[in-house]
Formats: sequence, C-alpha cells, structure tokens
Amino acid sequence: MGTILNGSLLYTLIRNNILRQLSTNILIGGLLLGDFIGAFFEIPFPALSLIYCRWIFTYIGCVFEAIITYFVGCSNMYMLCLISIDRYSIMTRSFQEPSGIIQRTYTSIGCVYILSLFWTIMPLLGWSSYDYEGVGVSCSIKWTERTFNVISYNITVLIFVYFIPVMIILITNIKIYLLIRNRRRWFTTKLNQSSVRRRLLIERRVLHTISLVIGGFLIAWTPYAILVVIRAFFDANHISSIMDTIPALFAKTSFIWNPLILIVRNGNFRQYTPFITSKHRSQSSK
Repeated sequence: MGTILNGSLLYTLIRNNILRQLSTNILIGGLLLGDFIGAFFEIPFPALSLIYCRWIFTYIGCVFEAIITYFVGCSNMYMLCLISIDRYSIMTRSFQEPSGIIQRTYTSIGCVYILSLFWTIMPLLGWSSYDYEGVGVSCSIKWTERTFNVISYNITVLIFVYFIPVMIILITNIKIYLLIRNRRRWFTTKLNQSSVRRRLLIERRVLHTISLVIGGFLIAWTPYAILVVIRAFFDANHISSIMDTIPALFAKTSFIWNPLILIVRNGNFRQYTPFITSKHRSQSSK
C-alpha cells in the first residue's frame, strides 16, 4: 500500500510540471521519495520475518534493512525541517518565493540526502554498529552497548537527527501560525483585499496540512525515540522484547501516513493523481 500510494504521488509530481513550480511541493516530493524507498525496499524484511517469527535473512540483510530505515528516518526528519523553514520564509516575504528558490530547493534536498547518508554510513565505518532489536524481526543501531564508541554516536544522532530538528520544526511552525493570525487581524481591520484574504486562507490550509504531516511523522517516531533514550542511557532490563519491538514496527507506519494526508488535504495532488482522477471521471459519467 505504501509503495502504491507514494509511487502514485511521485509519478504525479514528476509528470506535472505545474506542481514543481512551488518549492514546498518539491520538498514534499523528497518526503514521498523517502517513504517510497522505505515501503518498497525495507518493509518486506520485517513483514516476512514476522510471518516466520524470526529473522529469516542473513546479517547482511539485517544491516541493509537497518540502513534503509535509518536513512529514510533521517532524511524525512530533515525534509520536514526544510518544509517548515520554506513556509516560514515565504510567509515573511509576503507570500512571494524568492528568485532561484527552485534550484536552491533541489540543492537543499541533495544536502539532506548526503547528511542522512553520513549518519547511516558511520556505523559501517566503525562508529557504533548495526544489530538486531526486540524479538529479532527488525534491525537498527546498536543502542544498548555501554562503550564510549556507541554512547558517543547515540548522543550525537539523538541531538542532531531528532532533538534539534524537532525544535526547529516546532519554532518555525509556531511562528508561521502567529504570522497568519496577526496578518489576518491586520488585513481585516485595515484593508478589504479579497485576494490577500484568500491567500491567507490558502496559507492557513497549507499550514494545517504540513502540521498533519509533521504530526504523523512525530507520532510514528517519538515512541521509538523515547524507547531509544531509555535503552541507550538507562536500565532497559525491565523492557520486554515485545515492548522493544512494537515502537520500532509502529515507526514504519510513517511510510503510509504522508501520502494519505496529502491525498485528503492537498487539492493539487488530488487533482492530478491518476487513480483519483479516473475515479472522479467514472463517477461523473454515471
């Protein structure tokens, strides 16, 4: 399901140049690409292992699954940061995208993938390592080992991959909300410009959509992040293997949430997505 939904929206974005005229849509495309990679290349490993109640692939398969999951998680977190910063930048420029923003957006996405690749490659080069987790149907970073090598890596990634991005996301979106509210009050009392009010309503809807995407991602990954902190820095002996596994598997549902939210909330994607468009046509012809 995740592969079909993300693939359909990616196809829609690639096929329709009009959607790629907005930097936010391009960044959303980066999110969808990450989710597509995760759904297509990573989900089959834990899904098949759950059927057999054990890891049925080799350790190389374990490392591959962990790398894909970790890379997608890192890149999507940074992509949400870029989306938040992008929307805030547009709001502070009175809804005008600065010149050259499209090219800079593609460059920013490339930097996100390079940075995410850096964090995923480091365990292969000796800074921490990958290992089985929970009941052994998925793999991840080795969080529990109490060596300087592992602890230093865990602290670094928790700060730079989770806590700092979350703070940036929260601060920028709060500022966006305040800007929309203040401008709406100002235009209501000072001016009677329907076009400006319409733009404010559009920005408000975009804010709600982005907030849902961010909220879905954080809801999916925060339980796992909390578990990681407990495993990495506290006594995790009281946590059962099953309880260790559930947050890891739940985090993978983030691959599905983004396309569902975009299909429901984003009129542009809904208008150009093939299977939705054909459905509406068939209904209208009846």
